[in-house]
Amino acid sequence: MTLQELIQEAQQLSWQDQLHLATRLLQWAEAKMPMPESRWQPDLDQSLVAAAAKASEASFAEVWDNSEDAAYDDL
Repeated sequence: MTLQELIQEAQQLSWQDQLHLATRLLQWAEAKMPMPESRWQPDLDQSLVAAAAKASEASFAEVWDNSEDAAYDDL
């Protein structure tokens, strides 16, 4: 399965499942890259971070794009 196919499959999940998937992907990435804070390099694996962010876009939009939270957009 390609990364693009995985993203397409993830976008068909509920927002709760997308959030769970994104959380698990980030936990997996953290476990694969154990290093002290002082040696952390933000560009070490941007593709995984970007994929997790892309997979969770729809779920976050569904949660935060509502009339009750619209008042916060003007702050």
